[in-house]
Amino acid sequence: MNGLFRNLVVQFRDFYKNLTPVKRTSMLAATAIVLLSVVFMLVMVSGTDFVPLLTNVPSDQTALIVDKLQSKNIPFKVQDGGKTIVVPKELLHSTQMALMSEMGSGKIGSIGLELFDKQDFGATSYAQRINYQRAIQGELMRAINTLDAVKRSKVMLALPAKKTFLEEGKPPTASVVVELHAGKTLSDDQVRGIMHLVANAVEGLEHEKVTVVDSRGKMLSKNSDPETAGNAQLAEQKTRMESDVEHRVEAILSRVVGQGKVIARVNAQLATRQIHTTEETVDPDRTALMSVQSEEESLDGSRTNPTGVPGARANLPGAGDAGQVGFNQNVKKELKTQNYAVPKTVRNIKEAAGGLERLTIAVVVDGTTQIKKNADGDEEEVYVPRSPEELAKFETLVKNAIGFNESRGDSVKIENIQFTKEDFSESERMMTTLERKKLMNALLKWVLLALALGMFFFIVIRPFMRWITDSFQDSVEDMLPRTIEELEELQSVDTGLPGMSSALPVLEESLDPDKAESELLKERIMSLMDKDEEKAAGAFSLWLIRKDGQ
Repeated sequence: MNGLFRNLVVQFRDFYKNLTPVKRTSMLAATAIVLLSVVFMLVMVSGTDFVPLLTNVPSDQTALIVDKLQSKNIPFKVQDGGKTIVVPKELLHSTQMALMSEMGSGKIGSIGLELFDKQDFGATSYAQRINYQRAIQGELMRAINTLDAVKRSKVMLALPAKKTFLEEGKPPTASVVVELHAGKTLSDDQVRGIMHLVANAVEGLEHEKVTVVDSRGKMLSKNSDPETAGNAQLAEQKTRMESDVEHRVEAILSRVVGQGKVIARVNAQLATRQIHTTEETVDPDRTALMSVQSEEESLDGSRTNPTGVPGARANLPGAGDAGQVGFNQNVKKELKTQNYAVPKTVRNIKEAAGGLERLTIAVVVDGTTQIKKNADGDEEEVYVPRSPEELAKFETLVKNAIGFNESRGDSVKIENIQFTKEDFSESERMMTTLERKKLMNALLKWVLLALALGMFFFIVIRPFMRWITDSFQDSVEDMLPRTIEELEELQSVDTGLPGMSSALPVLEESLDPDKAESELLKERIMSLMDKDEEKAAGAFSLWLIRKDGQ
C-alpha cells in the first residue's frame, strides 16, 4: 500500500512538471472553485441550525449576555438589532442552563430587587428611592411577563415624595404598557388582575389609578371600571349565548340537509336591569282564633250632688249649705279582646341582569341538486328547492332544540335559499404552488451539491486521469525499440526480472506486432523494466486497467 501511494505521488509530480504554466494555473483555479462550491453546498445542506436563545433582550443587557457566551466559546448570532440572540440548536438547553445558573432567570430581561445586592454606602436617600422604584418596576414587569399572552411589558410608577401630616400629598399613579403575542388578547379579568397586582405592590396606590395600554396605544383598563364592567360582561354573555344557540341549530340541521348547507343566526335580548320585588299575600278566609281576653267593671251605690252658688262666696267659712240632692248610680262595663292569626306570605324576588327576555332566530337552508339531461342529452345539475313540509319540520326541530317560548316573544324563521358555491381553485392553486416551491428549494440544495460534485469530477478528476494516461502512453512508446540494432541489443539483456513472467502476455498484447519480432520486444521491454522498475510497474498497472475495461 505504501509503495502504491509513493508511486502515485511520483507520477503526479512528474505529471505536474510536464504541464505548461497555463494548464497548471487552470487546474489549480478549477480545483479551488470546485472545492469552495462543495464546501458551500455542504454548509447549506447540513449547516448548523440556529434557534432563539433569548428574545426582546434590553439593550443594556445585550453586552453582558454576549460576554458570557464568548467566555464559554459558544457560537451565537445577534439579530433584530440586538434584541434576539440565537445559538445552535444542539446547544440551546445547555446554554440556557448555564446562563440561568450564573445570572438567574429573573435577571435576564429586567432589573429587579437584585439591584440592592451590592450596597453603596455613599448613595443618597434620593438615589436609594430611585433604585427602589426601579426595582419595584422590574419585579412587576417580570410578574406581568409570565402571562401567556404578554410578550413583554413596561411598568412606570409615579411615586410622589412623602409630605408631612400638615401637607396634603398627591396619590401615586402607575402606567403599564404590554406588548402581546400575535393573535393573543387580554381578557377583562386579566386586565383587572394586572391593575390590582400593580396597586397592591405599591403603598398607597389605588387600582383605579393604574392605566393599562397595549403596544398600539389602545387603552385596556377602561373596561375594568365597575360601572362599565357589567355592560361588558353582559355583552360577552350575549355573544356566548348566541354562539351556543347557533351551534345547536346548525348541528341538528346539518345532519339532515348536509354539512355546509345551513346557516343560523341568533339575536338574544337580555335584561340589562336588576329587579328587586317584594310580595306580601294575606288570606282572610283562613283566619284562626289564637287568644281571647275579657275584662268586666261594675259600680253600684248613691251619692249627693253639690249645690249652692258657685264662686268664692260659697267657699268662705260660715256660708250656709243650700242643701244637697242625692241619687243612686249603677255602672257596669265589659271589655273583651280576641286575637286572630291570619295566613300571610312574603316573597322577596331578585332578578339579576342578564336574564333572557327574547330570542330571535333566522335560519337559511340550501336546497338539493339533481342530475338531469337537458335538450341536448347532456347531464347537468338542477337545483331543487325544499318543500314547505320540509321547512315546517325543520322549524319544529329548531323550536324544540332551543326551548322555544311563545309567551316570551320568541320567533323562528326558516327560509330556503340557494347557496352560491365557493370557488376554492385559486386557494388550492396557491397552496400547491407553495408546496411545490418548498419541495423545489429542498431538491435544489441536493441538485446543486450533485452538480458541484459532477463538475469536480469532469473538470479535475477526468482530465487528470486522461493526462496521466497520455503521459504513460508516451513513456511506453519511448520504451519500444525503434531499430533492428536496438532489438539485437536486447538479446544480451537478462530477462530474469522477478515477477514479470506473468506480465509478458499482457505486454505482448499491448505492443504492435508489425514493428518487431515478439521475442526481441520481450527482451527490450525486460531491459527497460530492469532500469526503471517504478515506471514499469505503473505502466503495467495501466495496461491491466485498460484490458479489463475492454
